[in-house]
Amino acid sequence: MTIQGNKNLLKLVIGQALLLISFTIYSTVLLYLLVQQYHANARIIAIFGGIAALPPALIILLSSILGQIKNNKKVLINLQLISTIAILVGGIFLIEHIDLFKIAILYFILSAVNTISESVEVGFIPVVFQENEALIEKSVDFQYFMSSGITIIASIISSFVLKYDSIWLLVVSFISAPLGIIFYWLISYDVTFDLPKNEPENEFEQSYLKEMIDSLYQFSHTMPAFLIILFEAILGGITGLLFDLLPLTMKELGLAVAMFAIVNAVQKIGDLVGGMFAPLIKWKAPTFFAFDYIISGGCFIAVTFPINNFIRLALLLIAGIVMGMSGNVFEKLMYRSFNVGNISAMHALATSTFALFSVVSYLAAWINVKTLILWQMTGIITIIFGVIIIFYRYKK
Repeated sequence: MTIQGNKNLLKLVIGQALLLISFTIYSTVLLYLLVQQYHANARIIAIFGGIAALPPALIILLSSILGQIKNNKKVLINLQLISTIAILVGGIFLIEHIDLFKIAILYFILSAVNTISESVEVGFIPVVFQENEALIEKSVDFQYFMSSGITIIASIISSFVLKYDSIWLLVVSFISAPLGIIFYWLISYDVTFDLPKNEPENEFEQSYLKEMIDSLYQFSHTMPAFLIILFEAILGGITGLLFDLLPLTMKELGLAVAMFAIVNAVQKIGDLVGGMFAPLIKWKAPTFFAFDYIISGGCFIAVTFPINNFIRLALLLIAGIVMGMSGNVFEKLMYRSFNVGNISAMHALATSTFALFSVVSYLAAWINVKTLILWQMTGIITIIFGVIIIFYRYKK
């Protein structure tokens, strides 16, 4: 690993941290002020949730364009500048109590730009590190643990400070974003380095539709990566719903809903610990995800049994740790499985897949069954997915 490579890694991680702090704080303040200042009801909150979920679902339409981007750094910094302006103007609107329609438009722009930025950055990292696999995986290790830690810590601190002063939190958000962009701007690399891309079938430029079809073909025919992405998307949507329904689950188990903070903290700690230990995992992705699904699925089923509450917390912690590791392994799977020249397009397709199943999973909330049954069904589905991966590995 070169000294220059390690310097770039440091700049990348610090830049990401500062931008993530800005976005996390702004989102927390926005949610708080919607309730406290605008007296928003559940429908308004749901609309803003939909605004955040829409861009990831639609980014599939940009997959072919993202795969053709040449100057990743210039595009990335321009997107970050737009995001910073959206946060600044949106924050001022919140302070001045401007009507919600304008704030919603800015939040949609912010969500859309951040979604595109994430896919562009996935294509930028192999260029910076010149396809050095060790540095790329090291950056994934740092990024995943850092993002989990910052999201949790920033959310906790913001929630505490909000009770006293939301304006100062917005000021911190305004300052940290430009500082993050400066660190990205300081990243230096060989601008002549070009990633290998899939060559078109003929010498003529392909149409937008043809490029999208080619991207979809590459995405859906790269095994076992596509299988794992599909399973992760399905389970990501369902487990997200389950953790949203935790207060109802606790009520069905006869637990005090006031304990929700403790239960939620245990799950978050598991996520953080998983991110910390993920770099130690040297298994191949299919082996890890088979293990992940069987362990976490078993935990989901077991927490519904009439057992001691401390054992329930321990099971949630174990599931959180294993699931926390999976994000790191998943990012490495993307780089190992797909052509790095088209990695931005592949990331966009994966993002849309996750968003689609996330939206679909919320339909389960309309099913008139106890949440304990949803936990048990999710556990069974998760274990089945693990067995399918084992069967696939056995056949191969």
